[in-house]
Amino acid sequence: MTKNHEKKTTLSIAVPVYNEEENVRLLFEKIQAVCETIGDAYEVLFVDDGSQDKTFEVLSELCKQAPTLRVIRFEKNAGQTAAMAAGFEFAQGQRIISMDGDLQNDPGDIPKLLEKLDQGYDLVCGWRKTRQDKFWTRRVPSVVANWLIGKVTGVPIHDNGCSLKAYRASVIKQVPLYGEMHRFIPAMSTVAGARIAEIVVTHHPRRFGKSKYGLGRVWRVMLDIIAFKLILSVFRQSNNPAKRGKYHLQSSLKGVSPCIAGVNTSSGSRRAVQVAACLSLPFFVLGGILLGTVSLAAFSCIGLGASLLGLGAVTARVIGKAQQESVELGTLARFFISRCARRPFRCFGPVGSMLLVLGGILTIWMPNLGPVLMNSGILVCCCGLFGELIVFANAKRVKDYTVETFLNANN
Repeated sequence: MTKNHEKKTTLSIAVPVYNEEENVRLLFEKIQAVCETIGDAYEVLFVDDGSQDKTFEVLSELCKQAPTLRVIRFEKNAGQTAAMAAGFEFAQGQRIISMDGDLQNDPGDIPKLLEKLDQGYDLVCGWRKTRQDKFWTRRVPSVVANWLIGKVTGVPIHDNGCSLKAYRASVIKQVPLYGEMHRFIPAMSTVAGARIAEIVVTHHPRRFGKSKYGLGRVWRVMLDIIAFKLILSVFRQSNNPAKRGKYHLQSSLKGVSPCIAGVNTSSGSRRAVQVAACLSLPFFVLGGILLGTVSLAAFSCIGLGASLLGLGAVTARVIGKAQQESVELGTLARFFISRCARRPFRCFGPVGSMLLVLGGILTIWMPNLGPVLMNSGILVCCCGLFGELIVFANAKRVKDYTVETFLNANN
C-alpha cells in the first residue's frame, strides 16, 4: 500500500469504460504516474459499463496489484451517463476528475485542471481545441452542437462533449444525471450553483478499439437541447435578484465573472405553471378569434390551451411532492421514469413532430382537420417536455444502473 493511499482520499479519478480491454491497463499506469507526482491521497475508480470483452478481467488483475484502484462493474450496459453518475456517487475524494477510458484524454492534464479548480471554481471543463477525430462525423457535428447548446442554455462552453473535467465533489454530487445528460453537465450543474471555468486540454487519436459514437446521436442531442432548456428555465434561478435569469461563464480564455445560481423546488413548481400559462395563452387567443366561424379548429385551439394549463398544474403538483423524501413515487412519475426510459421528450417528441408536420400538410386540403392534428402534435410534445420536468425533479431517487461487482470497495 502506498504512503498516499494510507491518508484520507482527497482526489478521485472516475473513468467510465465499455469494451476497452486494450486501453485500461495503459491508462491506469498513466493516471497513476501523474497522481503520484501530485502528492495527494488518491483513488482511481473504473466503472465497467457491462463490457462484453475482457475489460473487467484486466481491471480485476490490476486491482490485485494496485491498492489505489477500485472497480465497479454493472450488471448490464447502462450508458456513459449512468457510469459517470456511479463514479461520482462512489468517489471518496473532495475533488473528482472524470475522463474517457480510450486514451484520447491525456492524464497529464490533470494537474492543470486541479490548479484551475483550486482558484475557486466548482467545475473546470476541458476543451479539445485541437481535436483528433474524424472531421465530418465527429468534429463538425460537435462544433454545431456546442454552439447551439451555448446559445440555448446560456452556458457558452466550447466543448461540452469532452469527458475530461474536474469537479468539486460537494457540487457535482448534487446534480441529477440520467439519460445521456453527461453532454450537458456544465449547463445542468448551474442548477446546483456551480462556478465554471474551462481550459485547453490535449487530445490524442484513438489507438485501440472502436468509437462508441456516430452521426446517429445528432437527432437525440437536438431533442435534449430543447428539453434541458426547459429544465433550466424552471429550476435554475440566480441568487442575485439583479442578475436573475442570467449566467456568466468564467473562462481562462474569457475574463468574465461568474454568478452563482441556486435551485428551489417550490419555485420550480410555480415556474411549471407559469410555463404552461405562457404556452397556452396564444391558443386561447387564437381560439377566441376563430370562434366567430365556430370551426373545429377554434375548439381545438381552446382545448389545447386548457390542456396545457392542466399539464402545468399536474406537473407542478408532482414536482412539489418530489420535495417530500418520505413520499413514494407517484403513478405519473413512475410512468415517465420507467416507461419512457427516463427521457420522455425522446418518446413524445418524434410523435408530436410527425403530427405537427402532417397537420400542416393536411391544412391545405382539410382546413378543419389539419389544425386539430397540429394542436395534437403540440400537446404531445408538451407532454414529453413536462415529463422531463417531472423526471428531473425525481431523478435523485432513481438509479439507472445496478452494481454487480465492486472490487477494493473497502480500501
